[in-house]
Amino acid sequence: MVEDTRKKVRAEAFRPINTPEPITIEEDSGGYPTVLKNGRIQRIIEIFDCWRIDDEWWRAEPLSRLYYSLVLETGQQMEVFKDLNTDSWFRQIY
Repeated sequence: MVEDTRKKVRAEAFRPINTPEPITIEEDSGGYPTVLKNGRIQRIIEIFDCWRIDDEWWRAEPLSRLYYSLVLETGQQMEVFKDLNTDSWFRQIY
């Protein structure tokens, strides 16, 4: 069992985890990701999956994202999403 230290926990002691990382992606004419520019240029050779999440529609800024599970030319797999509200790309880190 963990001993209670009786210390008060402050809100600033908490930090978000798995925060998406902004990235630069080139798209084809259909809007699909084709090239990742993250320090160096890497072609996207395969899209495994694509799905959309629309959530919290009742808020002033609802969540609307288009996710892609990708394979880069290096063989690296990653998940990225396009924020449809801001037209910005992010890498989703788990």
